[in-house]
Amino acid sequence: MGETQEPTVRKFVVRTPGKLILTGEHAVVYGKLALAASVDLTTEMYLTLHTDRHGSSSFVVYLEDLKFDCSLPLADLQTSNAGNAPNLDLELLDKLKSLIATRVPADTNHTVQMSLLALCFLYCSIVGNSDTSFEIRVKSTIPIGAGLGSSAAFSVGSSAVFHLLHYLLSSQGVFVPDLDVINSWAFQCEKMFHATPSGIDNAVCTYGGAVKYKKAVIGSISIPEARILLVNTGVGRQTKLLVEAVRQKRNDFTAIMDPILDSIDQISCKMAEIVQLPPDSSFSAIQELLSTNHWLLASMGVSHPSLDEIHRLARAHGQAGKLTGAGGGGLAYVWLNPNCSDDQVNALQHQLTLGNFTCWPTRLGVKGVHIEELNDD
Repeated sequence: MGETQEPTVRKFVVRTPGKLILTGEHAVVYGKLALAASVDLTTEMYLTLHTDRHGSSSFVVYLEDLKFDCSLPLADLQTSNAGNAPNLDLELLDKLKSLIATRVPADTNHTVQMSLLALCFLYCSIVGNSDTSFEIRVKSTIPIGAGLGSSAAFSVGSSAVFHLLHYLLSSQGVFVPDLDVINSWAFQCEKMFHATPSGIDNAVCTYGGAVKYKKAVIGSISIPEARILLVNTGVGRQTKLLVEAVRQKRNDFTAIMDPILDSIDQISCKMAEIVQLPPDSSFSAIQELLSTNHWLLASMGVSHPSLDEIHRLARAHGQAGKLTGAGGGGLAYVWLNPNCSDDQVNALQHQLTLGNFTCWPTRLGVKGVHIEELNDD
């Protein structure tokens, strides 16, 4: 009997969910509680490790949805000098930006450039020096710019990939991910995509379930999965303008606005309790809380006729609808009664389609980032 040979090519997939804000939009700006949950829209990152390739080793990246690929010599990627603690090494970032500028055309999509920068930053910070070639292929069902955590899912998935890669290059046995460490490095990447991220998006993508946020992430909770419809109004939104309008209204009518913000805070607190209960016993309360939150946001001036119509149709079909995110257009979601039939869901989807809305079914409260090794057979 000959010795069992280690495979020269190993393949893994890292899957990371998207995120949806359930309650607490706008109020969270004023220190109130917000609740967000994972959704079953996924960013997948396929890692292929070539343990038989040394010498002129390279890092090849394929961003399939952005129709981009490139190859970078590992010798050009320097190790970070900032230590092992998660932080944004600005000197390293400047060097990587210069490197990327020589490798991709000047008119390359900004999202592509930032994605490539994040990948290189994590490689240099977590893996450091290596002479083993590898490939990362990225594809996603999370739409970009929709408020569903596309950059956070990419950041969390990338952090998990490079922690896995570092382990494979230096250790043996089964990799057990440290979610807290993965989340901390993902947060550094989020700072590249958004100058001052809250941290709630990457926390949801890392841990799954639901996450509570009040000036900072204050906890994650496991919740039963629920069926929802995501509904796109097709109406563009200007988040900064909406946030500023709420701020101005609060300055002008403080005694009126503060009780509204306090009420939204109480809705988030109650939702955080109720979503952990068995779905059959909690839906009626969820329906009332989401409806109340929607109209409180509308009273603040951040709804839109299209969002109100989605809420109305959901209610007319016995479901729970609410805007999500900044409002003024963008997305809404419909939390489906766990006892409703497929025919009832189809009837609601048909009505939404007649209203020129785009909707797609998905699940809420799915597990966070997870890793699987792939076999060729």
